[in-house]
Amino acid sequence: MNYKESVRWLFGLINYETTNVSSNETDGTPPLARRFDLSRVHKILESLGSPHHTGLIVHIAGTKGKGTTAALLYSVLTANGYNTGLFTSPHLHSIRERISINGEKLTQAEFADLAVSVRGIVQPHNDNHPNDKITTFEALTCMAFLAFKRSAVDIQIIETGLGGRLDSTNVVDSSIVGITSISEDHMEILGNTLVEIAKEKFGIIKQSVDVVSAPQDATIVPLLKLICDEKKASLTLVGKNLSVAKSAGSMLGQEFRVWGDIQGRPVDHDLRTNLLAEYQLENAAVAVGILEKIRDRGYPVAYDKILLGFNNVDWPGRFEIIKETPLVIADGAHNPYSAMRLVETIATDFPNRPVQMVVGLSKDKDASAVARELSQIAKGVVVSKSNHARSMETEVIEDAFWETGIPVRTEPTVNDAIDRAIIQTPKDGIVVITGSLFVVAEAREYLLGIEPESNMEN
Repeated sequence: MNYKESVRWLFGLINYETTNVSSNETDGTPPLARRFDLSRVHKILESLGSPHHTGLIVHIAGTKGKGTTAALLYSVLTANGYNTGLFTSPHLHSIRERISINGEKLTQAEFADLAVSVRGIVQPHNDNHPNDKITTFEALTCMAFLAFKRSAVDIQIIETGLGGRLDSTNVVDSSIVGITSISEDHMEILGNTLVEIAKEKFGIIKQSVDVVSAPQDATIVPLLKLICDEKKASLTLVGKNLSVAKSAGSMLGQEFRVWGDIQGRPVDHDLRTNLLAEYQLENAAVAVGILEKIRDRGYPVAYDKILLGFNNVDWPGRFEIIKETPLVIADGAHNPYSAMRLVETIATDFPNRPVQMVVGLSKDKDASAVARELSQIAKGVVVSKSNHARSMETEVIEDAFWETGIPVRTEPTVNDAIDRAIIQTPKDGIVVITGSLFVVAEAREYLLGIEPESNMEN
């Protein structure tokens, strides 16, 4: 099985990234309980030699920022000389982005070899259990753990895919848990309230782990503290134990300070990152807290490597400046909270500049709520949809923006939408491409000349 065949095999499995998890189910049981069962992932991993028990494990959950936090940690630990593995999702241009070791994504040959090994266990299971099949994400999770074992990584950084408690990554026995900002998203799967969603995210907190959390809504902080107390897990909370403040910034990056106290030990770092948007500093503070806990676990981290790692982190599609003339910014703000933070950043960093937006969403998103947030700064909107199977129909998004009173047009492709937005933008204006990472990915491919691999999924 070569690389293209391995990708086709993976996407031929049940794939909840392209189909609605909660569709065609009427028995009244929660979608997560219906669909996800960690026991089958445990069985596959046991057959592969339990590769998920390799090295120190940092497990990260949240609604927004978990990928950025993971990328910051990965950059620092790799710079520090640790053999480090990263598993993250979704990918922008190549599925190989999801599994990387020491700053490099897998080669096509390495990816295919892992797929062959995992398929040898998964396929017989799926053939014998037609009602309990391993999914695409579960197979990818197993491939990641196997890759990390083969490379004998020192540290694994694992980002959850969806939720936490029943996410396939939650088979790990983590030592450190990161919780990034939690907001309302995937409500048809995770729960109808913020507390219900948080309970799923907090499900990755195991006995005696170290927990580092971003600032959270006041309604869920008591739940976080209760779970940590029950699990005898230490809790470091940004905004209480750690503080972060921006000291300087430009289109090239941000300088900031993280300081506070972690269980009686003072922490004080002056840092810089090439990541833009002030909300990223919360993620950086969570990363600093996790790095302190990694030190406590016997893995020294040099201060100059934190500086180097933060300064060199690569995490595209998150408030990324793609072009400067005109200024084109891409940010995967996929829910109302993300859209609110995007609006705050544009208003603060680029005040009084006219903004044209290119917007596309996934089917499970609240188009009206996202439109209400984005309309606060948008002078005009061009709606489109990505090629992804879960893209929302443009009519729904268009109606949502018309309700806000913002002029809106629709174009058939993301490329056409970008061209239209640029034509409508004055010299001092900004084009903001947002709504979903799938739209952002197509925008990057169009504007930066990146060849996508999406054709291999079909």
